Amino acid sequence: MRKKIITQEEINEQKDNLEDYKIMFFEIENILSKIERDNLDSVDATVEALVQLHLKYSDYIWHIDQIHELVKKMIGNYRNNFKNQNEKFKS
Repeated sequence: MRKKIITQEEINEQKDNLEDYKIMFFEIENILSKIERDNLDSVDATVEALVQLHLKYSDYIWHIDQIHELVKKMIGNYRNNFKNQNEKFKS
């Protein structure tokens, strides 16, 4: 019997993360629209908008990193699974 490459829990977590990821795009778009639309003559308002943008981009990077780590885990588990299956057939 083959070992699962990733658990159902990991799949569910990534589904949740992808939903958050979709929402994040709208939030980034709203921040960018605010920067374009509003007259940000105030240094404080400009800095606040840029800080919000920075935080959303940091979230974006975190989401990409999570997916990247999951793909690396899947590759390693698949390789090990395949290797173990081949060793069973050689025995």
